[in-house]
Amino acid sequence: MTKLEHIEDRLHSNEIDIYNFAISPNKKAMCHRVGDIKAIALNRSILSGASDEASVLAEELGHFETNTLYAITPSYNTPEVRSTRIKKEARARHWAYREYCPPEEIEAAYEQESEYGQHAMAEYCSVTIEFLFKAIEYHRSCGYIFSFDEINCA
Repeated sequence: MTKLEHIEDRLHSNEIDIYNFAISPNKKAMCHRVGDIKAIALNRSILSGASDEASVLAEELGHFETNTLYAITPSYNTPEVRSTRIKKEARARHWAYREYCPPEEIEAAYEQESEYGQHAMAEYCSVTIEFLFKAIEYHRSCGYIFSFDEINCA
């Protein structure tokens, strides 16, 4: 089972529907909950493939798993609302990094694919290179030291 299929199965088991919907020209996804109805609007027209879709859906699932949904209202960009939104986005992303790009998988990707470069490592993890780099940065911020950190420090 691919990472994308795993995420889709988890969404399905949590009764979260995915709808292909062009939200805006640069917004890849958005999650929404009204009562018991949970949905993700996914703008597949701007996604670059399965790794991009898996990365986006992992973060959106993170919003549901961490209960960090928020409303887009006229006060969306006030300093207080913006601060809360940024914290909720970070919490959902951090959940996605822990769940779908854990340090052990990154280490395995390094062992298997490092000679082929960073893009091969991201492909091994079935995420975008941006997601991989941010996951590495997040895990380091939590105190994890990767084997390749020790190599680069020499």
